Amino acid sequence: MSIGLIYGAMMVGGLLAFGLSGCVNMQFIVYCRVYFLESWRTKSLVIVIWLLDLSHSALVAVALWDSIIATYGDLSKIDTIPWCLGPTIELTALITFLVQSFFAYRIYKLQNKKLTVAIPIVALSFARLIMASITTSEMIKLKSYTTFFHRNFSSICGGQLRNIDISIEFSWIFTFGLLLSVLVDIMITTFLCYVLRKNRPMFTDAAATATLICWKTMPSNRIFLGLHFVVAKLYANSLLATKYGVGNQYAPTHNQPMPIVFLEGFERGPESSITQQASLRVNTPQPKAVPQRGKLIQVNVEQVVESEGVDYKEADTTGRNAIDSPV
Repeated sequence: MSIGLIYGAMMVGGLLAFGLSGCVNMQFIVYCRVYFLESWRTKSLVIVIWLLDLSHSALVAVALWDSIIATYGDLSKIDTIPWCLGPTIELTALITFLVQSFFAYRIYKLQNKKLTVAIPIVALSFARLIMASITTSEMIKLKSYTTFFHRNFSSICGGQLRNIDISIEFSWIFTFGLLLSVLVDIMITTFLCYVLRKNRPMFTDAAATATLICWKTMPSNRIFLGLHFVVAKLYANSLLATKYGVGNQYAPTHNQPMPIVFLEGFERGPESSITQQASLRVNTPQPKAVPQRGKLIQVNVEQVVESEGVDYKEADTTGRNAIDSPV
């Protein structure tokens, strides 16, 4: 196996992860500037995801440094697992758990507070978190890719060390965790497509599936690690990008970005929706007199705001007074 293929896959995956982390930072800044009136639960979730994403990026950078720069020219260190690689897997699982739990909460609301789908999603996602924790601890303990893939039990019998011909592959734990992640993503995507009658692709599902395939077919070239770096960023971006789905119900105005809104703002009735819309800063054009010689002009301005689940119409009629145009 060539050095370029091993470290090149990790480097490319790390660079993609850093780019997606920049997207997370951008969406977080927009959220803080526009949606500071959100509930504390929503703001706490966004802040936690952002902090976990920053921590994950820092650990990925250290892992790349230890693997490529610090051990440059030392071929004996190729099989060494950096100390910070295991925590990246744990952080990926933690971000995955929070994002999938958020989607489970959405499904819980869409089902009129029924737990038939939400509970299995949260349970499977939590099991994936446990598998990742075991994987992290084993990677930190073993410090070797080959040993992690396959190792034998040893025992002491009668003061002598004996090798027992029973092999244990800790890699199945990592495999099982990826399978659970893919399964939960499929459940979420299928249910949302069925309820909302829209095709909502989950890039996280595709990335987790690709990671699983590369892990099972070619684990020695570390392509699966490069893909696994990206998975955490896709989950973080999917949480923040979910807000655009609700924001699309508003028509964009000139020189204004499309609003970003969580579903939670529409569950408390029209008052919360009106409060949320205050942050959109819709500029209503003022009535102007249109000069036409010898005629009276009357200008009416009507503003209509529509939202999914809460429809109301606010009409502001101004300019009732007749305006004499210059002669």
